Amino acid sequence: MFSPCGHAGFFTKPRVAAGAKRDMILLDRLRELFPNAKTQTLKRMLEAKRIRVNGSLARALKQAIEPTDQIEVTDRAKTSHETAALPFPIVHEDDDVLVIDKPPGLLTSTNEREKRPTALAMVREYLAKKSPRARLGLIHRLDRDASGLLVSSKNPAAFRSLKSQFFEHSVLRVYHAIVSGAPNPQSGRIESRLVELPDGKVKSTRRAKAGERAISDYETIESLGQIALVRVTLETGKKHQIRVHLSERGWPIVNDALYNPKPSRGRLMLIATTLEFDQPRTRKRMRFELPLPKEFDDLLRVHRK
Repeated sequence: MFSPCGHAGFFTKPRVAAGAKRDMILLDRLRELFPNAKTQTLKRMLEAKRIRVNGSLARALKQAIEPTDQIEVTDRAKTSHETAALPFPIVHEDDDVLVIDKPPGLLTSTNEREKRPTALAMVREYLAKKSPRARLGLIHRLDRDASGLLVSSKNPAAFRSLKSQFFEHSVLRVYHAIVSGAPNPQSGRIESRLVELPDGKVKSTRRAKAGERAISDYETIESLGQIALVRVTLETGKKHQIRVHLSERGWPIVNDALYNPKPSRGRLMLIATTLEFDQPRTRKRMRFELPLPKEFDDLLRVHRK
């Protein structure tokens, strides 16, 4: 018998008899695994980020699952122990890669003279204690005020593999943003050349050979009049790319102190929600997803009313 507070484990759905109904949601599977648990208990497990489907955090109890999907329920005590060394969640860790959920307001990395804390420095300290032989490699960055999925390598071979995948654009990177206004058209591709200004801000230029090519594909998920929830898939990953592209179209991200003329009253409404790449050693495709933060849900709920 498994308990919602028991040890972590991976569970797979039993084979379905011929002719049986195969449609299933996550709640159905959890009820099979924990027949004595109340729905509210299962909901708290979900909110505590203790449930994963095929390695990605579960989004909702009603999300659809397949018969072959792998469900992992992590022990509460184990989760606390594993994340104690870092002030943010470790989404995935193996011998080659480390995927974290970087909080807003934290620099990814900086130069040696910079004294402010960075995610890279914290991960390096964590690995120094846990895996002294690991060689941390910076693969990509997230803006300081953005949050979400960030992958680092733990050895030179993994570093080369991940860097190559990013260079070849085989890595899937999806962001969600809440923007001011209503995107028109509701979906499309934004392509420009971005140049960095002396003050650190970025803008598009029409000069053919200036700056760096940047491509963002966007889709409106929900339009609520004054704001809209937008999903952006990166073809390239340049500094402030999403923020500049959306702002220059007239839909700046909410609370963007650099590119939104409206006063900022909270966190930047931009999060890296999906990251997909090939595991450097096994070449198996790995996918990680994060749910929208509470601040996103709260803002959307207010505007829905």
